[in-house]
Amino acid sequence: VRSTLACRQRSRGHAVTRPQVENPARRFWCMSEGLRRRQTAARHAAEPEQPTVLGKLKQFDVYSKVHDDYTIKTRSGGIISLVSFAAMFVLFISEFQTFMTVEIVDHILVDTTLNQKLPIGINITFPHLRCDEVSVDTVDSTGENQVNIAGDIQKINLGADGQRSEGDHIAKEGECLSCMEANDTEHKCCNTCSELKDAYADAGLPYYHILDQAEQCKYSIGCQIAGDVKVNKVGGNVHVALGKSTVRDGKHVHEFNIKDVTDGFNTSHVFNRLTFGEQVPGVESPLEGTSKVVRQGAGMFHYYIKLVPTLFHGRDGPVYTNQYSVTESVKNVMVNQGDLTGLPGVFLVYEFNPFMVEKTEKVVPFSHFLTSVSAIIGGVFAVSGLIDSMFYQGMCSAGFPGKARAQEWST
Repeated sequence: VRSTLACRQRSRGHAVTRPQVENPARRFWCMSEGLRRRQTAARHAAEPEQPTVLGKLKQFDVYSKVHDDYTIKTRSGGIISLVSFAAMFVLFISEFQTFMTVEIVDHILVDTTLNQKLPIGINITFPHLRCDEVSVDTVDSTGENQVNIAGDIQKINLGADGQRSEGDHIAKEGECLSCMEANDTEHKCCNTCSELKDAYADAGLPYYHILDQAEQCKYSIGCQIAGDVKVNKVGGNVHVALGKSTVRDGKHVHEFNIKDVTDGFNTSHVFNRLTFGEQVPGVESPLEGTSKVVRQGAGMFHYYIKLVPTLFHGRDGPVYTNQYSVTESVKNVMVNQGDLTGLPGVFLVYEFNPFMVEKTEKVVPFSHFLTSVSAIIGGVFAVSGLIDSMFYQGMCSAGFPGKARAQEWST
Protein backbone atom coordinates (compact mmCIF):
# COMPACT_ATOMS: atom_id res chain seq x y z
CA VAL A 1 0.00 0.00 0.00
CA ARG A 2 2.78 2.37 0.83
CA SER A 3 4.43 1.67 -2.52
CA THR A 4 1.17 2.38 -4.38
CA LEU A 5 0.68 5.66 -2.59
CA ALA A 6 4.26 6.60 -3.30
CA CYS A 7 3.76 5.98 -7.00
CA ARG A 8 0.59 8.11 -7.04
CA GLN A 9 2.24 10.94 -5.13
CA ARG A 10 5.26 10.87 -7.41
CA SER A 11 3.00 11.08 -10.45
CA ARG A 12 1.28 14.11 -8.93
CA GLY A 13 4.60 15.95 -8.29
CA HIS A 14 4.78 15.48 -4.50
CA ALA A 15 8.02 14.64 -2.81
CA VAL A 16 8.03 11.21 -1.30
CA THR A 17 10.34 10.11 1.44
CA ARG A 18 11.92 6.82 0.51
CA PRO A 19 14.77 4.76 1.73
CA GLN A 20 18.23 5.65 0.62
CA VAL A 21 18.51 2.38 -1.33
CA GLU A 22 15.61 2.05 -3.78
CA ASN A 23 14.32 -1.46 -4.55
CA PRO A 24 14.58 -2.08 -8.40
CA ALA A 25 11.62 -4.50 -8.39
CA ARG A 26 9.44 -1.92 -6.70
CA ARG A 27 10.42 0.71 -9.26
CA PHE A 28 9.58 -1.61 -12.19
CA TRP A 29 6.23 -2.45 -10.62
CA CYS A 30 5.46 1.21 -10.21
CA MET A 31 6.23 1.96 -13.87
CA SER A 32 4.10 -0.96 -15.02
CA GLU A 33 1.20 0.11 -12.86
CA GLY A 34 1.32 3.63 -14.28
CA LEU A 35 1.50 2.38 -17.83
CA ARG A 36 -1.45 0.04 -17.23
CA ARG A 37 -3.57 2.87 -15.83
CA ARG A 38 -2.77 5.13 -18.78
CA GLN A 39 -3.67 2.40 -21.33
CA THR A 40 -6.89 1.63 -19.50
CA ALA A 41 -7.87 5.30 -19.40
CA ALA A 42 -7.08 5.74 -23.09
CA ARG A 43 -9.09 2.66 -24.00
CA HIS A 44 -12.10 3.82 -22.04
CA ALA A 45 -11.85 7.25 -23.68
CA ALA A 46 -11.62 5.78 -27.19
CA GLU A 47 -14.34 3.16 -26.76
CA PRO A 48 -17.60 4.54 -25.41
CA GLU A 49 -19.38 2.27 -23.02
CA GLN A 50 -21.99 0.09 -24.81
CA PRO A 51 -25.31 -1.09 -23.47
CA THR A 52 -25.27 -4.38 -21.68
CA VAL A 53 -27.36 -6.26 -24.28
CA LEU A 54 -25.15 -5.21 -27.20
CA GLY A 55 -22.06 -5.94 -25.19
CA LYS A 56 -23.16 -9.54 -24.73
CA LEU A 57 -23.28 -10.00 -28.52
CA LYS A 58 -19.49 -10.22 -28.55
CA GLN A 59 -19.80 -13.66 -27.04
CA PHE A 60 -21.29 -14.94 -30.32
CA ASP A 61 -18.60 -13.49 -32.62
CA VAL A 62 -17.02 -16.48 -34.42
CA TYR A 63 -14.95 -14.24 -36.73
CA SER A 64 -11.88 -13.46 -34.69
CA LYS A 65 -10.09 -10.27 -35.65
CA VAL A 66 -6.33 -10.06 -36.14
CA HIS A 67 -4.52 -6.76 -35.89
CA ASP A 68 -2.71 -5.58 -39.01
CA ASP A 69 0.59 -5.61 -37.13
CA TYR A 70 0.36 -9.39 -36.82
CA THR A 71 -0.39 -10.19 -40.48
CA ILE A 72 2.17 -11.14 -43.13
CA LYS A 73 1.84 -10.07 -46.77
CA THR A 74 3.89 -11.69 -49.53
CA ARG A 75 4.28 -11.22 -53.26
CA SER A 76 3.17 -14.79 -53.88
CA GLY A 77 0.05 -14.13 -51.84
CA GLY A 78 -0.70 -11.06 -53.97
CA ILE A 79 -0.39 -13.08 -57.20
CA ILE A 80 -2.65 -15.82 -55.84
CA SER A 81 -5.18 -13.18 -54.75
CA LEU A 82 -5.32 -11.60 -58.22
CA VAL A 83 -5.76 -15.01 -59.86
CA SER A 84 -8.51 -15.83 -57.34
CA PHE A 85 -10.37 -12.58 -58.11
CA ALA A 86 -10.16 -13.32 -61.85
CA ALA A 87 -11.46 -16.86 -61.30
CA MET A 88 -14.34 -15.55 -59.17
CA PHE A 89 -15.27 -13.05 -61.88
CA VAL A 90 -15.25 -15.65 -64.69
CA LEU A 91 -17.28 -18.13 -62.64
CA PHE A 92 -19.75 -15.39 -61.66
CA ILE A 93 -20.32 -14.43 -65.30
CA SER A 94 -20.84 -18.09 -66.23
CA GLU A 95 -23.33 -18.59 -63.40
CA PHE A 96 -25.16 -15.38 -64.32
CA GLN A 97 -25.54 -16.54 -67.93
CA THR A 98 -26.92 -19.85 -66.69
CA PHE A 99 -29.36 -17.96 -64.46
CA MET A 100 -30.58 -15.85 -67.40
CA THR A 101 -31.00 -18.89 -69.70
CA VAL A 102 -34.48 -20.38 -69.87
CA GLU A 103 -34.58 -24.17 -70.20
CA ILE A 104 -37.48 -25.79 -72.06
CA VAL A 105 -38.65 -29.20 -70.77
CA ASP A 106 -40.67 -31.52 -73.05
CA HIS A 107 -43.37 -34.03 -72.14
CA ILE A 108 -45.44 -36.26 -74.44
CA LEU A 109 -49.20 -36.52 -73.95
CA VAL A 110 -52.22 -37.75 -75.89
CA ASP A 111 -53.92 -34.94 -77.81
CA THR A 112 -57.43 -34.60 -76.39
CA THR A 113 -58.24 -31.11 -77.73
CA LEU A 114 -61.51 -30.78 -79.63
CA ASN A 115 -63.24 -28.23 -81.86
CA GLN A 116 -60.12 -26.27 -82.66
CA LYS A 117 -59.18 -24.47 -85.86
CA LEU A 118 -55.74 -24.75 -87.41
CA PRO A 119 -54.21 -21.36 -88.33
CA ILE A 120 -51.79 -21.69 -91.25
CA GLY A 121 -49.43 -18.81 -91.93
CA ILE A 122 -47.78 -18.73 -95.35
CA ASN A 123 -45.46 -16.40 -97.20
CA ILE A 124 -44.29 -17.84 -100.53
CA THR A 125 -42.59 -15.99 -103.37
CA PHE A 126 -43.01 -17.07 -107.01
CA PRO A 127 -40.48 -15.08 -109.06
CA HIS A 128 -41.88 -16.17 -112.45
CA LEU A 129 -45.63 -16.53 -111.91
CA ARG A 130 -48.10 -13.70 -112.24
CA CYS A 131 -50.68 -13.34 -109.48
CA ASP A 132 -53.56 -13.62 -111.96
CA GLU A 133 -52.27 -16.99 -113.20
CA VAL A 134 -52.58 -18.90 -109.90
CA SER A 135 -55.21 -19.65 -107.30
CA VAL A 136 -54.79 -20.29 -103.55
CA ASP A 137 -57.17 -22.94 -102.20
CA THR A 138 -57.64 -25.29 -99.24
CA VAL A 139 -59.24 -28.73 -99.22
CA ASP A 140 -59.69 -30.97 -96.15
CA SER A 141 -60.71 -34.58 -95.60
CA THR A 142 -64.23 -33.60 -94.57
CA GLY A 143 -64.89 -32.17 -98.06
CA GLU A 144 -64.77 -28.51 -97.06
CA ASN A 145 -63.19 -26.25 -99.69
CA GLN A 146 -61.97 -22.68 -99.58
CA VAL A 147 -61.64 -21.55 -103.18
CA ASN A 148 -59.41 -18.70 -104.33
CA ILE A 149 -58.90 -17.40 -100.82
CA ALA A 150 -59.02 -13.62 -100.55
CA GLY A 151 -58.96 -11.19 -97.65
CA ASP A 152 -56.69 -13.00 -95.23
CA ILE A 153 -54.40 -13.99 -98.12
CA GLN A 154 -52.79 -11.23 -100.16
CA LYS A 155 -51.27 -11.48 -103.63
CA ILE A 156 -48.50 -8.95 -104.16
CA ASN A 157 -47.18 -8.25 -107.66
CA LEU A 158 -43.41 -8.41 -108.04
CA GLY A 159 -41.15 -6.94 -110.68
CA ALA A 160 -38.18 -8.52 -112.43
CA ASP A 161 -35.93 -7.48 -109.53
CA GLY A 162 -38.11 -9.30 -107.01
CA GLN A 163 -39.36 -6.07 -105.42
CA ARG A 164 -42.97 -4.98 -105.00
CA SER A 165 -44.44 -3.70 -108.26
CA GLU A 166 -47.06 -1.01 -108.76
CA GLY A 167 -48.78 -3.11 -111.40
CA ASP A 168 -48.89 -3.46 -115.15
CA HIS A 169 -48.09 -0.70 -117.57
CA ILE A 170 -51.07 1.58 -118.29
CA ALA A 171 -51.26 2.70 -121.88
CA LYS A 172 -51.78 6.40 -122.52
CA GLU A 173 -54.84 7.66 -124.31
CA GLY A 174 -54.51 7.05 -128.03
CA GLU A 175 -51.55 4.70 -127.55
CA CYS A 176 -51.57 1.36 -129.38
CA LEU A 177 -49.32 -1.39 -128.00
CA SER A 178 -48.42 -4.30 -130.22
CA CYS A 179 -50.04 -7.71 -129.85
CA MET A 180 -46.71 -9.22 -130.89
CA GLU A 181 -47.09 -12.77 -132.30
CA ALA A 182 -50.90 -12.63 -132.02
CA ASN A 183 -51.22 -9.53 -134.18
CA ASP A 184 -53.97 -9.98 -136.76
CA THR A 185 -56.95 -8.16 -138.15
CA GLU A 186 -58.96 -8.68 -134.96
CA HIS A 187 -56.15 -7.88 -132.56
CA LYS A 188 -54.19 -4.87 -133.67
CA CYS A 189 -53.81 -3.14 -130.32
CA CYS A 190 -53.22 -4.89 -126.99
CA ASN A 191 -52.94 -2.11 -124.42
CA THR A 192 -53.21 -4.34 -121.33
CA CYS A 193 -51.68 -7.65 -120.32
CA SER A 194 -55.12 -9.27 -120.28
CA GLU A 195 -55.79 -8.17 -123.85
CA LEU A 196 -52.44 -9.55 -124.92
CA LYS A 197 -53.12 -12.94 -123.32
CA ASP A 198 -56.60 -13.06 -124.88
CA ALA A 199 -55.11 -12.35 -128.29
CA TYR A 200 -52.63 -15.21 -127.86
CA ALA A 201 -55.41 -17.51 -126.62
CA ASP A 202 -57.59 -16.70 -129.65
CA ALA A 203 -54.66 -17.37 -131.92
CA GLY A 204 -53.95 -20.68 -130.16
CA LEU A 205 -50.47 -19.62 -129.10
CA PRO A 206 -48.77 -20.06 -125.70
CA TYR A 207 -47.93 -16.76 -124.04
CA TYR A 208 -45.84 -17.55 -120.96
CA HIS A 209 -42.58 -17.01 -122.78
CA ILE A 210 -43.44 -13.37 -123.66
CA LEU A 211 -44.74 -12.22 -120.26
CA ASP A 212 -41.34 -10.93 -119.16
CA GLN A 213 -40.76 -9.19 -122.51
CA ALA A 214 -44.06 -7.55 -123.42
CA GLU A 215 -44.41 -3.93 -122.35
CA GLN A 216 -47.91 -4.65 -121.05
CA CYS A 217 -46.79 -7.43 -118.65
CA LYS A 218 -43.08 -7.19 -117.83
CA TYR A 219 -43.53 -4.94 -114.78
CA SER A 220 -45.43 -7.65 -112.87
CA ILE A 221 -43.88 -11.02 -113.66
CA GLY A 222 -43.74 -12.42 -110.11
CA CYS A 223 -46.11 -12.91 -107.19
CA GLN A 224 -45.77 -13.07 -103.42
CA ILE A 225 -48.56 -14.85 -101.55
CA ALA A 226 -48.72 -13.95 -97.87
CA GLY A 227 -51.27 -14.19 -95.09
CA ASP A 228 -53.07 -16.55 -92.73
CA VAL A 229 -55.91 -18.97 -93.27
CA LYS A 230 -57.85 -21.06 -90.74
CA VAL A 231 -58.89 -24.63 -91.53
CA ASN A 232 -60.47 -27.50 -89.64
CA LYS A 233 -58.25 -29.57 -87.41
CA VAL A 234 -58.29 -32.53 -89.81
CA GLY A 235 -56.02 -33.67 -92.60
CA GLY A 236 -56.05 -31.64 -95.80
CA ASN A 237 -53.94 -29.52 -98.11
CA VAL A 238 -53.23 -25.93 -99.07
CA HIS A 239 -52.14 -25.42 -102.66
CA VAL A 240 -51.11 -22.70 -105.06
CA ALA A 241 -51.81 -24.06 -108.52
CA LEU A 242 -52.42 -23.13 -112.15
CA GLY A 243 -55.78 -21.83 -113.32
CA LYS A 244 -59.02 -20.62 -111.83
CA SER A 245 -60.39 -22.91 -109.13
CA THR A 246 -64.03 -23.79 -108.63
CA VAL A 247 -66.24 -26.51 -107.13
CA ARG A 248 -68.38 -28.62 -109.45
CA ASP A 249 -70.57 -31.46 -108.22
CA GLY A 250 -68.71 -31.40 -104.90
CA LYS A 251 -65.33 -31.71 -106.60
CA HIS A 252 -62.52 -29.19 -106.55
CA VAL A 253 -61.38 -28.40 -110.12
CA HIS A 254 -59.00 -25.96 -111.80
CA GLU A 255 -59.89 -24.42 -115.16
CA PHE A 256 -57.22 -23.35 -117.63
CA ASN A 257 -56.36 -23.61 -121.30
CA ILE A 258 -53.69 -26.23 -121.77
CA LYS A 259 -52.44 -24.43 -124.87
CA ASP A 260 -51.40 -21.52 -122.66
CA VAL A 261 -48.77 -23.63 -120.90
CA THR A 262 -47.34 -25.65 -123.76
CA ASP A 263 -44.08 -23.71 -123.42
CA GLY A 264 -43.86 -24.34 -119.68
CA PHE A 265 -45.18 -23.14 -116.33
CA ASN A 266 -42.38 -21.99 -114.04
CA THR A 267 -43.33 -22.87 -110.45
CA SER A 268 -39.99 -21.88 -108.91
CA HIS A 269 -40.65 -20.66 -105.37
CA VAL A 270 -39.13 -19.58 -102.06
CA PHE A 271 -40.63 -20.22 -98.60
CA ASN A 272 -40.32 -17.06 -96.51
CA ARG A 273 -42.66 -18.29 -93.76
CA LEU A 274 -44.71 -21.39 -93.08
CA THR A 275 -46.29 -21.90 -89.65
CA PHE A 276 -49.10 -24.03 -88.27
CA GLY A 277 -50.09 -22.05 -85.21
CA GLU A 278 -48.43 -19.31 -83.21
CA GLN A 279 -44.66 -18.99 -83.14
CA VAL A 280 -43.15 -19.94 -79.78
CA PRO A 281 -39.53 -20.37 -78.57
CA GLY A 282 -37.98 -23.73 -79.36
CA VAL A 283 -40.30 -24.48 -82.31
CA GLU A 284 -38.65 -24.17 -85.72
CA SER A 285 -40.07 -24.27 -89.24
CA PRO A 286 -37.99 -26.61 -91.46
CA LEU A 287 -39.28 -25.17 -94.75
CA GLU A 288 -38.60 -21.52 -94.00
CA GLY A 289 -35.77 -20.23 -96.15
CA THR A 290 -35.83 -23.11 -98.64
CA SER A 291 -36.16 -22.51 -102.38
CA LYS A 292 -36.83 -24.61 -105.47
CA VAL A 293 -35.94 -23.76 -109.07
CA VAL A 294 -37.61 -25.13 -112.20
CA ARG A 295 -35.32 -25.10 -115.23
CA GLN A 296 -37.84 -26.28 -117.81
CA GLY A 297 -41.31 -27.75 -118.13
CA ALA A 298 -43.97 -27.43 -115.44
CA GLY A 299 -43.17 -28.48 -111.89
CA MET A 300 -45.60 -30.06 -109.43
CA PHE A 301 -44.28 -29.94 -105.84
CA HIS A 302 -45.81 -31.97 -103.03
CA TYR A 303 -44.74 -31.33 -99.44
CA TYR A 304 -46.03 -34.03 -97.08
CA ILE A 305 -46.19 -32.50 -93.62
CA LYS A 306 -46.61 -34.40 -90.34
CA LEU A 307 -48.02 -32.07 -87.68
CA VAL A 308 -47.25 -32.62 -84.00
CA PRO A 309 -49.64 -30.63 -81.74
CA THR A 310 -47.66 -28.66 -79.16
CA LEU A 311 -48.78 -26.92 -75.98
CA PHE A 312 -46.28 -24.31 -74.81
CA HIS A 313 -46.43 -23.08 -71.20
CA GLY A 314 -44.61 -19.77 -71.06
CA ARG A 315 -44.55 -16.71 -68.85
CA ASP A 316 -47.50 -15.24 -70.77
CA GLY A 317 -49.68 -18.33 -70.34
CA PRO A 318 -50.33 -21.46 -72.44
CA VAL A 319 -50.05 -21.25 -76.24
CA TYR A 320 -51.28 -23.93 -78.65
CA THR A 321 -49.22 -24.48 -81.81
CA ASN A 322 -47.82 -27.26 -84.02
CA GLN A 323 -44.38 -28.55 -84.86
CA TYR A 324 -43.90 -30.40 -88.11
CA SER A 325 -41.61 -32.61 -90.14
CA VAL A 326 -41.70 -32.67 -93.93
CA THR A 327 -40.85 -34.83 -96.93
CA GLU A 328 -41.14 -33.66 -100.52
CA SER A 329 -41.85 -34.94 -103.97
CA VAL A 330 -41.09 -33.14 -107.26
CA LYS A 331 -42.42 -34.04 -110.68
CA ASN A 332 -42.27 -32.46 -114.11
CA VAL A 333 -45.86 -32.87 -115.32
CA MET A 334 -45.15 -31.66 -118.84
CA VAL A 335 -43.75 -34.82 -120.38
CA ASN A 336 -44.65 -33.84 -123.93
CA GLN A 337 -45.38 -30.41 -125.34
CA GLY A 338 -49.09 -29.72 -124.95
CA ASP A 339 -49.65 -32.70 -122.64
CA LEU A 340 -49.89 -32.46 -118.83
CA THR A 341 -49.82 -35.45 -116.49
CA GLY A 342 -50.66 -33.43 -113.41
CA LEU A 343 -51.54 -29.99 -112.12
CA PRO A 344 -48.55 -27.63 -111.91
CA GLY A 345 -48.26 -25.92 -108.55
CA VAL A 346 -47.16 -26.21 -104.92
CA PHE A 347 -49.19 -28.51 -102.64
CA LEU A 348 -48.83 -28.55 -98.84
CA VAL A 349 -50.42 -31.83 -97.70
CA TYR A 350 -50.71 -32.07 -93.91
CA GLU A 351 -51.99 -34.59 -91.37
CA PHE A 352 -52.03 -34.71 -87.58
CA ASN A 353 -50.21 -36.89 -85.07
CA PRO A 354 -52.40 -38.25 -82.23
CA PHE A 355 -49.80 -37.28 -79.61
CA MET A 356 -49.11 -33.84 -78.18
CA VAL A 357 -45.81 -32.38 -76.97
CA GLU A 358 -46.04 -30.19 -73.90
CA LYS A 359 -43.23 -27.65 -73.58
CA THR A 360 -42.67 -25.88 -70.27
CA GLU A 361 -40.25 -23.07 -69.52
CA LYS A 362 -38.00 -23.85 -66.55
CA VAL A 363 -36.22 -20.90 -64.98
CA VAL A 364 -33.46 -21.02 -62.37
CA PRO A 365 -34.71 -19.67 -58.99
CA PHE A 366 -32.98 -16.59 -57.64
CA SER A 367 -32.20 -18.45 -54.41
CA HIS A 368 -30.28 -21.05 -56.43
CA PHE A 369 -28.31 -18.25 -58.10
CA LEU A 370 -27.38 -16.73 -54.74
CA THR A 371 -26.36 -20.14 -53.39
CA SER A 372 -24.14 -20.77 -56.41
CA VAL A 373 -22.49 -17.36 -56.16
CA SER A 374 -21.82 -17.88 -52.44
CA ALA A 375 -20.33 -21.31 -53.15
CA ILE A 376 -18.08 -19.80 -55.85
CA ILE A 377 -16.76 -17.07 -53.57
CA GLY A 378 -16.27 -19.34 -50.57
CA GLY A 379 -14.76 -22.20 -52.58
CA VAL A 380 -12.27 -20.05 -54.48
CA PHE A 381 -11.32 -18.21 -51.28
CA ALA A 382 -10.73 -21.46 -49.38
CA VAL A 383 -8.72 -23.11 -52.16
CA SER A 384 -6.58 -20.02 -52.77
CA GLY A 385 -5.89 -19.75 -49.04
CA LEU A 386 -4.80 -23.40 -48.95
CA ILE A 387 -2.51 -22.91 -51.96
CA ASP A 388 -0.98 -19.76 -50.46
CA SER A 389 -0.35 -21.51 -47.13
CA MET A 390 1.27 -24.52 -48.81
CA PHE A 391 3.45 -22.26 -50.96
CA TYR A 392 4.59 -20.15 -47.99
CA GLN A 393 5.31 -23.17 -45.78
CA GLY A 394 7.14 -24.86 -48.64
CA MET A 395 9.45 -21.87 -49.08
CA CYS A 396 10.27 -21.84 -45.38
CA SER A 397 10.86 -25.60 -45.30
CA ALA A 398 13.04 -25.47 -48.41
CA GLY A 399 15.60 -23.31 -46.61
CA PHE A 400 14.71 -19.84 -47.82
CA PRO A 401 13.91 -18.11 -44.53
CA GLY A 402 15.73 -14.95 -45.57
CA LYS A 403 13.83 -14.77 -48.81
CA ALA A 404 10.60 -15.50 -47.00
CA ARG A 405 11.23 -12.72 -44.50
CA ALA A 406 12.09 -10.37 -47.34
CA GLN A 407 8.78 -11.13 -48.93
CA GLU A 408 6.99 -10.68 -45.63
CA TRP A 409 7.86 -7.02 -45.37
CA SER A 410 7.72 -6.17 -49.06
CA THR A 411 4.80 -4.35 -50.45
